[in-house]
Amino acid sequence: MAPKPRELVLPLLVTSPVDVGRLLREVEVLDNALMAHDVVGTDQPVKMPKTSLLIDAMIDANKMNLIDPVERQALVAFLQTIHAKAPVLHISFSADPAPAFIEKLMTWLRREISDQLLITVGLQPNIGAGCMVRSPNKFYDFSLRKNFSNNRELLMEKLREVPAA
Repeated sequence: MAPKPRELVLPLLVTSPVDVGRLLREVEVLDNALMAHDVVGTDQPVKMPKTSLLIDAMIDANKMNLIDPVERQALVAFLQTIHAKAPVLHISFSADPAPAFIEKLMTWLRREISDQLLITVGLQPNIGAGCMVRSPNKFYDFSLRKNFSNNRELLMEKLREVPAA
C-alpha cells in the first residue's frame, strides 16, 4: 500500500494569487535547473538558483526537500490546485495596509474561513476608514462612509445639538 501523500500548507507570507503564481514559476525554474544538472550528469555540485522569501517560507512550513523530484512535483501540483481553486477575497482599504496587519488578517481568515484562502488588496481612498470586502458572490461595505450614510439622521441630529462657536 502506497503512503498517503501529506497535506501541504500555505505559509502566511503567501497571501494572493500573484504570490502563488510567483511560487509556481520559481519552483519550475528550480526544477529545470536540477533536471538540467541531472541530464548533463557532471560530478560538479549543482549551482542552485537564488530563492525568494516566499519559497523559503513554503519549504520551511512544509519541511520539504526540493532536491527530491517527487517533492517538487507534489509542490507544483499543490500550487496549481491552489491557483485554480482557492477561495479569493478582494479587500479594498483607503490606504495601503501594514504588513503586520495583513499577517494578522490572514491568520484569522485562514483559521475561520479556509486554510487555503487568498486575498487581493485594493485601494479606494474615497471610503474614508474601514474596508470593502468582495467575494465571487457577496459584497460587504464596512467603510466609515457607509456607516455614516446608514446613520445619517442620527449624525444630523447630533450635529444640530452642538452649539455654534
